[in-house]
Amino acid sequence: MNLQDQLRKKVFVPSFFVQTVLVHLGALAALPFFSVKAFLFAFSAAAVFGYAMGIFHHMQLSHGSFDCHPILRRFGALLGTLTWRGPFAGPVKYAALHRIHHAYSDTELDPHSPETSLWHSFMGWFWRHSPLFLDYSAYSPLAKKVAEDRWLAWMDQNVNLLQFFWGLLCFGGAFGWSCFAGSALGEALSFGLQAVLFGVFVKTFLVIYLVNLVDVINHTVGYRNVETRDSSTNSFLMFALHLGGAVSWHNNHHARASYFSVKYRWWEFDLHLLMLRLLSVFGLVSNIKALSFVDGNRQPVLLAPSGRGA
Repeated sequence: MNLQDQLRKKVFVPSFFVQTVLVHLGALAALPFFSVKAFLFAFSAAAVFGYAMGIFHHMQLSHGSFDCHPILRRFGALLGTLTWRGPFAGPVKYAALHRIHHAYSDTELDPHSPETSLWHSFMGWFWRHSPLFLDYSAYSPLAKKVAEDRWLAWMDQNVNLLQFFWGLLCFGGAFGWSCFAGSALGEALSFGLQAVLFGVFVKTFLVIYLVNLVDVINHTVGYRNVETRDSSTNSFLMFALHLGGAVSWHNNHHARASYFSVKYRWWEFDLHLLMLRLLSVFGLVSNIKALSFVDGNRQPVLLAPSGRGA
C-alpha cells in the first residue's frame, strides 16, 4: 500500500480517545481545588510546553528553520513532548505528521484539515487517523533525520512515561514544599494531588484547546497575502492565542514553510523570533531563516549565521 492509500484509510484508536476523556475528567476533578495560583501554575506549564512544541517540534524538527545545539534541541523536544497533546506529542511522530500536513494541506490526505469537518480538525483527528501513525517503523522514515537522534526516538516512544514522571515531579515538589512549610500529612497529600490535577490535566486541557483552536483558525478565519493551494490564513486572533508567534501569520508560513519568520506586512510581528535571537547571543541557536517583503529583502536571510549552534 502506497503512502496516499495509507493516509486515506482512517481507523478509530481507542487509546487516544481514552486519553482525551481522562484529560477532561481530570480537568473537571480539579475544579473544586481551583485557585489563582493553581491556575497560573497550569497556564505557565501549558505556555512553556506549548512554546517548546511550536519552536522545537514544529519549526526546528519539522521544518529545519534554524540550527541549535543538540542539548537544547533535546531539551526543547522534551518540553514539547510534555504537552501530552493527543497522539502527536512525540517529536518524531509530530514531525512526520506535520510534513504530511504541508504536503497535502486541506485535501483528503491532510490528517487534520477543517475541509473534512471543523470537529475533525479541532479534535476528532486525535482518535481517528491513519494507521500509518500507529507504527513507529512506518512513520519514522517520514522524519528520518529526527528519528536518527536516539534520544528523540526514545521520547517519541515513551510519551506517556514522560508525562507520568512529570506528574511525579508535580506531586513531589508540592508535597515536599508543603511538608517543609509545616503542613500536616493530609494537607501535604492534598496539595500534591492538586499539583498533579493542575500540572498534568488542566495543563493538557489548556494546550489541547488553545492549540487545536489555533489549528482551526489557521485555515478558516483571517486574510491572505499569498495564493497558496490550501486555505491557510493570517489572523490577529491567532497571534493572541499563539502568544506572538510568526506561525500566527499562517498563510505566510504555508507559502514559505522552511523559514522561521516570514513577514509581508509591517504589523506581522514575531515574538518567538526575539526569543531565538536572544538564544543566539549565547551561541545556542544559529542560522535562523527569516524573510521579509516589507523591507524589500526577498532573499533568504540567516540571522546569527555561525556554526556554533549547529
